[in-house]
Amino acid sequence: MSAPLTPRKLPTQARAKARIQRVLDATQAILNRDGPAALTTPAIAAESGVSVGSIYQYFPNKEAIVLALYEARLAEIRDVAADARDDGESDWRAFFRKWILAIKAREEAVGYGLSMSAAFEQFPRLAEVEPIHAEQMAERVVAQLKRFGSPWPDEALFDLAIYAYYLDAAAWRYWTLAQARLPQGVERLAETVIALLAPALEGGAPPPPPYAPRRLSRS
Repeated sequence: MSAPLTPRKLPTQARAKARIQRVLDATQAILNRDGPAALTTPAIAAESGVSVGSIYQYFPNKEAIVLALYEARLAEIRDVAADARDDGESDWRAFFRKWILAIKAREEAVGYGLSMSAAFEQFPRLAEVEPIHAEQMAERVVAQLKRFGSPWPDEALFDLAIYAYYLDAAAWRYWTLAQARLPQGVERLAETVIALLAPALEGGAPPPPPYAPRRLSRS
């Protein structure tokens, strides 16, 4: 049976929340500095100053800690996407370019880098939460496409948006090969996504169904 990934309990007091934050920050520091293979609960304890016993009060295993870190970073990235719903920009190309650049800058600011991407290979169950993030991000793209006046039906817009989201995976593959977040990867991603979205906003006809389905709630 797979080991559980849900926290054993959630912190309620400020002191406990600060302790958990130290555990998450230490986990990210180890990932960034030494890579996922070096991540152990004793290493996290030593880095964070939180005892192994205290860590196990909240997390059943190190994979659960990485999952909590991963979910926290994805939530911060979604917040950036939500904050830019309407920045007054009337040109859709300029808006999406700034939006993509802001999201990628936020990834870098919160430390979501190659080490986090590599953690997928070490902790494959992280992939369980990625589709939720993907669909939530795609829904934000759909909302923007509709705001800029796309006449396409929702199902076709979601199909387009989820495809655009997964273009980001190609950028991460490129960066993994290069072993660095080369800036041209961001520029190419922005230009590719804009070209992909253009038909929905400049009079192109939507492709006929079937479309990629919404598998999750639209929260």
